[in-house]
Amino acid sequence: MEKIIPIFHSLSKSMHGIHKSSCDVISIVQSSILYEISLMNKPSMQTVAEAAGMDITTFSRQIGTLEKKGLVSRTPYEGDRRIYLLSLTGQGNDMVVAINGTIAAKMQNALASMNDFERETVLRSMHVLEEKLLGN
Repeated sequence: MEKIIPIFHSLSKSMHGIHKSSCDVISIVQSSILYEISLMNKPSMQTVAEAAGMDITTFSRQIGTLEKKGLVSRTPYEGDRRIYLLSLTGQGNDMVVAINGTIAAKMQNALASMNDFERETVLRSMHVLEEKLLGN
């Protein structure tokens, strides 16, 4: 079990580095927000903030920045004007596709030196670990 801490920190740094190098004009936090919005159909700000693990005040500031950059649009919900629904603009969607493509290429490159069995084992193990960390 003593090996888990160095592995955790090493993987965290490596994943952070991959994500950071994939985002040249926005921050990693903003990239994560765009990704979460891309998974949903016009979600509320609160829904995306929770999915991204952010408090609503910080999240709201980030959305304002993303809106100014033309990546996200905010629309008041017809049933309650206090609630805003989010969607990606065309440019925001293009950015998510580009970032995801870069991340996928870098991850594929990292897995390329493994044989099929090792690659499948690593991916399956990562999926199981993700499920366990999420409490599923």
